[in-house]
Amino acid sequence: MMSFRAGGADEVETMSLFENIAADAPRLSKSFRRIAAYIEQEREGFMNRTVRELALATGVSEPTLIRFCRHYGCSGVPEFRIALAMSLAERNAADRAQIFEPLIEDKNVVNRAAKRAIARCAAGLAGSDQRIILDSGSTMQMMAEELREGSPLTILTTGLNIVQTLRTARQHTIILPGGTFRSESMSLVGRMVETSLSTMHFDTAYIGSDSIDPVIGLSTFNEDEAHQNLAMIAASERVVVLADASKFSSPALHRICGLDKVHTIVTDTRLPRQTRDLIQDMGLELICADPSPEGNG
Repeated sequence: MMSFRAGGADEVETMSLFENIAADAPRLSKSFRRIAAYIEQEREGFMNRTVRELALATGVSEPTLIRFCRHYGCSGVPEFRIALAMSLAERNAADRAQIFEPLIEDKNVVNRAAKRAIARCAAGLAGSDQRIILDSGSTMQMMAEELREGSPLTILTTGLNIVQTLRTARQHTIILPGGTFRSESMSLVGRMVETSLSTMHFDTAYIGSDSIDPVIGLSTFNEDEAHQNLAMIAASERVVVLADASKFSSPALHRICGLDKVHTIVTDTRLPRQTRDLIQDMGLELICADPSPEGNG
């Protein structure tokens, strides 16, 4: 079982986040025990409710919820919920029906500096493209922001947040395929998307991944999105994956494809040297963006 690395700390715990909470329960304060019990009994509710709703449901204050999350090495509720989703996915590896996906609202506020640096580097790679695919997701939305003032492109995307970001960039041609709306990711999925992709050709697919493993490859929380990402890859000459360093310590989810189908990975400088060497030894181009203010300047 993969260990949970709380908050990017150097020390690796021997148990997952979910297991740590269960083991800690007898020693927690009364308020913290209420939160731990709610996580155990109402996992879906904890993942999907607002902080205010969670405070009411658990009978604690909003600051207490935040302190609980910080107790486990997370900056706040969004980062904690993403870590919890990964922990539960690892715990239920044999039962994919039990995977709880973090909301895009949570993803939008976590690792923003790293995602911004990654998006900026990826946008620079699009200089030779004319037709691209932009996957859905928070990092892709930042890449769209970087492309807003760029040269004309034909852009296919399934992300409604990306369409909103590019709606005033009239130099671009935006293609939004049909599909079923997923509120968790603010995107479209389904066979209509895959059918559209099967008749089209693109220079580059810029895709995200909720988990990257050198052996297993790319994977994501939602099975439909995994199939859809594979269709994006098949429709493109080049595949560029955008993923911050935390994605490399995540458990495998619904598999998209092996790394043999990927040309370039854009991540950030927090990626450990051992992982960098392993990926580069596989023949992939690896770009590590610097999220520090000095690196962005």
